[in-house]
Amino acid sequence: MDLLPLLFTTALVAYVLSLGSADLARSIIRVTALFCAAVCLAAWGIAMLSYSEWGQPFVDDFYATALIERSLGYDLGGLALVFGAVVPICFGLFEMWRLKATRPSSLKQNEQ
Repeated sequence: MDLLPLLFTTALVAYVLSLGSADLARSIIRVTALFCAAVCLAAWGIAMLSYSEWGQPFVDDFYATALIERSLGYDLGGLALVFGAVVPICFGLFEMWRLKATRPSSLKQNEQ
């Protein structure tokens, strides 16, 4: 439970640091980091939706979820985090599409 904020922050830092290049390895790092961030957001959202059952340690250990809880409440905040997980997934899917769309043309150039 304590490692979820660390994983989320590390994923975002890895994504930002890998933005400097367009090679295949860094593209894979970017996609993986985005999906890790999405999993963390979804886990926090689900924890907020079931706060009284098992989600209390997840929500109480991370200051951002406490801020969202104070602003929106548990139910609406949980839904916002779950739907917020869609954003990094969409960026990751776009990155994969872009990689697939540009990769074959670069392979053809190397063959010539």
